[in-house]
Amino acid sequence: MAVAKKKVCPIDEAGVTHIDYKDTVFLKKFLTKFNRIIPRYYSGTTLRNQKKLAVAVKRARYMALLPYVLEVRASVNHSAVPTVTTVAPVELDESTVAV
Repeated sequence: MAVAKKKVCPIDEAGVTHIDYKDTVFLKKFLTKFNRIIPRYYSGTTLRNQKKLAVAVKRARYMALLPYVLEVRASVNHSAVPTVTTVAPVELDESTVAV
């Protein structure tokens, strides 16, 4: 029978003792492509570090270091959008205007 290896927290493994909200490069490792915080069961962080991480991400968002949500849209088909053409203004003189 194989013994399951205990999962090690990646934050503890990296030797990080204090999770700083100003370290956006580190915080982005624990965010999805839509800027949502990755859950514990995917990232493998401990409960204590997950709570510290969540507080740091929320502080970074409040301080505008990280965006709250990223808009990811499919490419827009520009050929379906009607184009507006501009018409040059016509100069009228008295001979062309009927009174």
